[in-house]
Amino acid sequence: GAYALGYLVCAIYPGALEWIVFDPYLISKGQVWRLISFIFYPNGSSVFLVFITCFIYFSIANSLEQIIGRFRLNFFLVSGLVLLLAFGFLYYLIFPLPYRNNVICLNPYYLYPMLFVLFAMIYPNARFLLMFIIPIRGKWMIFITLALYLVDVLRIFLSGNTELGWMIVFMIAAAILALVLFILLSSYKFGKIRNTSNTVRMQAYRKATENTGGKKARHKCAICGRTELTNPELDFRYCTKCIGNYEYCNEHLYTHTHVGSSGRE
Repeated sequence: GAYALGYLVCAIYPGALEWIVFDPYLISKGQVWRLISFIFYPNGSSVFLVFITCFIYFSIANSLEQIIGRFRLNFFLVSGLVLLLAFGFLYYLIFPLPYRNNVICLNPYYLYPMLFVLFAMIYPNARFLLMFIIPIRGKWMIFITLALYLVDVLRIFLSGNTELGWMIVFMIAAAILALVLFILLSSYKFGKIRNTSNTVRMQAYRKATENTGGKKARHKCAICGRTELTNPELDFRYCTKCIGNYEYCNEHLYTHTHVGSSGRE
């Protein structure tokens, strides 16, 4: 929403960009709104590209919210923005003028693609359509994203704009650090999502039906039979594409076959 609104406002009134960019000097003079308004910094060059970008990021963020929960997703995004601010101030203190002028381009451009990396870490075998055409496994999307970051840095440095290049390095470092911080502080287990065979399902079901201290489970996975009592580390969600009230754990929410009107998978 911030990405789209920033583009819309600056397209109508280009002078608005001067009032939303991150500028530590003006912040020290009392313009504290710049600590937040930098997230509205527009990067798109056309309405079509902005629409596609917003649609993609909304879709991946919505999927992640269902998998890891709203709190974890918000923690990742907010901590990433805070780290961006910290790296922006650090850049401003380290580099002398006129290098400091590049700090105004600080924005979450390199933070948002980390949502794909995070999703790929959870679903390493998930299939992404690169450029909407080329099918790529999730685990390869991690390396592709990092490679694109490296290409951006090299391109800017080779063009001779070293001051802007270092600003880009700082923004990428903040995005990667946000991901590392999330991994270290999150209790979520990555890379465990894969299709489960019938044997494993039956083993999990038997485990789920063991003693639970007399308590009745409120959530139960329709695939493996595990509940919040037997496996409190799991998150449970209902699938909106299945006909009927079918609930799945986060390991099977995106790997199950949807139940149709016949009641069969």
